[in-house]
Amino acid sequence: MLFLRGTTGAIQALAVISVLLVTGCNGKDTELRLHPPSDTPFAPGDLKSIFEEHSQASLVVSQESSGMAPLAALTAGKADLAVVENSAAFVPGIRAILPVYESVLHLLIRSDIEVTDQRQSLAGASFYVVNQSEAGTSFFEMITRRQCMTSKDYRISHSFEPDVTDLIVYFGPVDADNTLWYQPGYRFASLNSRFNPQRHYYEEGVGYIAPNMHPKIIPALTYEIPGNEQPLLTVAVNALLVTHSNVPEKLVFGVTKTLLEQKPRFTAVAPSLFEAVNESFDRYALSFPLHSGARRYLERDEPGLLERYAETINLMVYLIFLLLTGFLALARWTARRKKDRIDTFYIRVRAIESRIGSDSAEVLLSELNELEREAFDSLVAEKLAANESFRIFTDLVARTRGSLDT
Repeated sequence: MLFLRGTTGAIQALAVISVLLVTGCNGKDTELRLHPPSDTPFAPGDLKSIFEEHSQASLVVSQESSGMAPLAALTAGKADLAVVENSAAFVPGIRAILPVYESVLHLLIRSDIEVTDQRQSLAGASFYVVNQSEAGTSFFEMITRRQCMTSKDYRISHSFEPDVTDLIVYFGPVDADNTLWYQPGYRFASLNSRFNPQRHYYEEGVGYIAPNMHPKIIPALTYEIPGNEQPLLTVAVNALLVTHSNVPEKLVFGVTKTLLEQKPRFTAVAPSLFEAVNESFDRYALSFPLHSGARRYLERDEPGLLERYAETINLMVYLIFLLLTGFLALARWTARRKKDRIDTFYIRVRAIESRIGSDSAEVLLSELNELEREAFDSLVAEKLAANESFRIFTDLVARTRGSLDT
């Protein structure tokens, strides 16, 4: 029995994936370093066997990247795999593998803070962004910017500070069993609060400024946390399993294949962490390009170049066949016409030859010379072909001329 209670969204996903990916391969060429999750109180057990059956990757937790933000760990070469939100800014060399779950904003405010004006509440506030979330940081930079506030007007921290932290910003799956990010003395805040003059923006327009984010409702009573007595308007974005471009293609292919083909076994253990794992996501809406290994698996059933353009190629072949057939027919017809013409010259030479002895040799020689000139003019005009038939004609003319000379 695996217990995921108390772990945060990205940490849960990384922890589960770290177990799932471990295989019997021990070589460095099959090793993937995972950006380390914090405490993960579950036993590997059955999950390990899934990837032992289907993957060639051997996963180890990177101690070097402990305490670093996920993208910083990847770009520094301290880790090979991490989970980040799809709202993160593009970083050269980072490659996406798959969306793994929907990461939802959970916004909490200290219970002793009375909200009467949103801008006044944000001014001078201290925000705790759980897990150094890229989405959490960028989201609050976005909303404070819309309030005409600068970074001097508030403070963002990546650690919880009792009696100092005013708001907790957590992006992760909606999971009532996952409340490690919660701190006593805080209550949920909804983005459609009557004190929020921009509440309609979060209901309808957030996607225009943050294209990968969309409005989301956390149903009432999902959590046993103050403030969730009513539905909560918030925002959400997909969380991506990412790597860097120099991770071998065969390892990422195996990771992608196993996650997709064995999803029912994974969701049986942690449904909220693998709900978004599927092949139907928009590859062009990702913050990072797909890794070649993931792309190779996702495109495994797509038709190749010849199959995609088979109909066009067939049409072109058919048209070429028609053109060749027409050309050959024209060539045969032209050759036939030239043959018919040379035959008339044969007949005329034989006619001159038959008159030898009855007509004047001088007259016959003049006719023969004129016939020869006519034949060569036709040859130059390409009305006759310079082939064996024409050679026979010249031999016939020469023989007749010899007969006339004698």
